[in-house]
Amino acid sequence: MTPTLNVVQTLNVVQLSAVPDPHATPAAPVGARERNRLARHRAYLRAALSLVFAEGLDALTMQRLAQEVGAAVGSVYTYFPSKGALVAEVQREAIERLATSAALLGADVDRALDGADDAALLAPVVAFGRFWLTAAQVYPEEMQLLLLLLSDVTESVPPEEAGRVVPAAMRLLGLAEARLAAAARTGALDGTQPADRRTIALAAALTGCVQLRVVQRWDDELLDPTATGRHVLDALLRGWGAAAGPLATAHEVVDDLEATAPLARPIPEGTES
Repeated sequence: MTPTLNVVQTLNVVQLSAVPDPHATPAAPVGARERNRLARHRAYLRAALSLVFAEGLDALTMQRLAQEVGAAVGSVYTYFPSKGALVAEVQREAIERLATSAALLGADVDRALDGADDAALLAPVVAFGRFWLTAAQVYPEEMQLLLLLLSDVTESVPPEEAGRVVPAAMRLLGLAEARLAAAARTGALDGTQPADRRTIALAAALTGCVQLRVVQRWDDELLDPTATGRHVLDALLRGWGAAAGPLATAHEVVDDLEATAPLARPIPEGTES
């Protein structure tokens, strides 16, 4: 049997990378046939994402997807040669949408910090952490898919398809890694641990907090994912050397941004990267 990998396993062997060059040359315009193909491709992905969100990963089959969009099963296979390829592409697009939204927030933070003093140097890290906690409200389907696949014991993405997903995951996590590394270089955090290790710890801890929404109905205040997540975020940053004053200032910067626009920005379909 061919071994399979999920994203968590793949992260163990791929180094985190920075965000791709935003000044890359735009793609050439496409013709009507290609636009139709892309529209059908997106329709399949949209239906697959909704199906996974509503019924879970096991419900996503090629036959069921064909039923959902009113197409022949053979048509689905012309776009996705296997369920593994389909799952990988759905996951890639979902993570790309999250990464694009996080990058937009990062750019806003940079503008807000232009000319600011050193007390605000933690703001980019705090902004990413709080983005992670609020993304489930703006992107419930995408975050649910990410959580499902990170905990997928059946490892639905085979090795030959993992290459589709890894760059998207690296782009998303690379945003946090770059901010954590910068904070350590400026002295806002200590340099006792590499930024990639801290990135994985941050993402894992905040993902656990997001999962509290499943049981929040038992105690709305105690099990509030956002409040718990902010406590965990601050605890991690304090453990990595952040001082109380700069940490509070960073939250104030993010509070000001959140007062004008959601931290997780909606991204129009087809503009993820």
